[in-house]
Amino acid sequence: MTSLPAGSVLSLRSVALAGRDGTRAGTAFSLDLGRGDVAIVQVEDAFDAVSLVGLCLGLSDPANGHARFLGVDWTTRTPVERLRRRRRIGAVLQAETWPTHLSVDESVLLARTFRSGQPRAEVLAEATGLARMFGLPGLPVGPRETIRRATLLRAACVRGFLGEPDMVVIQEQAVEEVSDLALPMAQAIAAAAGRGAAVLWIIANLAARAARLVQTDRVLRLDGRGLMPARIRP
Repeated sequence: MTSLPAGSVLSLRSVALAGRDGTRAGTAFSLDLGRGDVAIVQVEDAFDAVSLVGLCLGLSDPANGHARFLGVDWTTRTPVERLRRRRRIGAVLQAETWPTHLSVDESVLLARTFRSGQPRAEVLAEATGLARMFGLPGLPVGPRETIRRATLLRAACVRGFLGEPDMVVIQEQAVEEVSDLALPMAQAIAAAAGRGAAVLWIIANLAARAARLVQTDRVLRLDGRGLMPARIRP
């Protein structure tokens, strides 16, 4: 068995993304994130960005190599076991996608309740604090179709950082485009890393203001040539 770095949270070893036709696309790459690590990975191709999210969250299997979360290979787990493990991951993605059978506030709180078993009042207080940090007066209440897109985006940020996930994965281009989200996003990332979470931000534009504010351990670029060092653009 391949040895993992001590405290490894996410380990992608010699993986390659699947192409649009289901075959291997691009050069194999490796990425290891430990507790408290923050990495920004620029992926300009939207399909590749979604594919990378799938590998990290165990939603899809790599075309080759291994994808592990907390030392466990996703491919060794059943769909139900994968779902349970994903409860330990916070994700800021698909900000406009919400369960139709739940109000937005219930959807936000549900993930945290599953993850921790905390009393609802405590979870609500934590969510309200995060909502205010992200520029909302409180947690949005009501069905998704009654809430503005800009508010849903901020609620998605609350949903991703709520609780104490072992890993946070961010892949939502709209976050990059809203300048007043830059500071709270950087603060949320720093707080999560300070608690020992690994944070991976899959970003399209390294010139985004938020990327310049984040204190990161690594800045990388993923394309057909593999994973390479990159720099935040001034």
